[in-house]
Amino acid sequence: MDTDIFKIAPTFFGITMVPKASWREYGYALLTIAGSDGDVSDPELEWLTVECAEAVGVDEDLIADWEEYDFEEGDLEEIFYAFNSSSFANFNKLLIYEAIRMSSADGDYAQDEREQVHHAAQILKVPMDTVMAIEALVDLEHAANKLRLTIL
Repeated sequence: MDTDIFKIAPTFFGITMVPKASWREYGYALLTIAGSDGDVSDPELEWLTVECAEAVGVDEDLIADWEEYDFEEGDLEEIFYAFNSSSFANFNKLLIYEAIRMSSADGDYAQDEREQVHHAAQILKVPMDTVMAIEALVDLEHAANKLRLTIL
């Protein structure tokens, strides 16, 4: 397999092949959004470098790049331009979904993070009603997890 392409399970939001550089930029975008409140908390970084990294099968060098990235210097328009998300079906909505999940991984989806998600959605041309539906979906997932932990 070409080391510049990560093959991921087709069940991962319908995306099967993504260039390595795109995952790098994807992580940078998530870090820029989650860090918009001035901090990428340990739970947010762990969400990216463990949960997301395992889901998409990225390697250690890419995780190291994410860990070293200066989110305060991130420019979403430049990042989005770099990975040309339009070449992947549903990639824009997926990024918004993952940005909300990562930003709320520490239990606080801060107003600055929410505003940055909305800014990202504008750049990516994701309609605001879709963003609100994704935010509601993430809230529902959090509630379901809390219920599961309470019951079990």
